[in-house]
Amino acid sequence: EQAKRAFDTFATTSEKTWRSLETTSQSARSGLMTLNTKIADITRSNAEANFALALKLAESKDINQAMELQSQHARKQMEAFVHQLEEMRDLAAQIIQEANPVKAEATPAVTPKPSPAPSHSSGTSSYQSPSGYTPSRGY
Repeated sequence: EQAKRAFDTFATTSEKTWRSLETTSQSARSGLMTLNTKIADITRSNAEANFALALKLAESKDINQAMELQSQHARKQMEAFVHQLEEMRDLAAQIIQEANPVKAEATPAVTPKPSPAPSHSSGTSSYQSPSGYTPSRGY
């Protein structure tokens, strides 16, 4: 009877763990896909800005105009960079926030329960040194 209960507990815990891991995996996959899409969008935007600069530089009349174009581009890209970092931070926070309920559900299922502490009713210490010496309480 005790073995059957232990097996039933094991089976139930295993099933809960599997479901939690499956949900966690789906949530993580969705979050990573969203993050990858955002990174691709940012990369595309930066590449387009750089190509636009290259075209403008090719049409510039002199070095002063080219330097001014480069300076303007650098300022715009720095502003864009700050904005992109904020977007990535917000997206990462959102993904983490969405994963918290899944984590809360999954953690109990995968966290082992501590074994009951052994009783020491004999009054002696359970410590044994590597040399085999077991201390007594009366020293």
